[in-house]
Amino acid sequence: MQDLANEMTHINPVKRPLIEDVLAKFSYMRKSLSEFKLRSPLVSKHNPSLFTIFRRAKQALLTLQYILSCKAAIPEP
Repeated sequence: MQDLANEMTHINPVKRPLIEDVLAKFSYMRKSLSEFKLRSPLVSKHNPSLFTIFRRAKQALLTLQYILSCKAAIPEP
């Protein structure tokens, strides 16, 4: 994702990708990831461990709720 974001924010507008190319790359990246990976939390490596435990527990409960309600990790338009 970082490479795509860097391309999209290139200082020279001519070198930025077309929206069609961005959508195609994003779609390819999304399809290459598992549902588990798409549902995993974004956690900083600098968080205190106690905070991380609570955050992961909350994320696990939300993930279970979404799975049981058959909601996609990233909805299709």
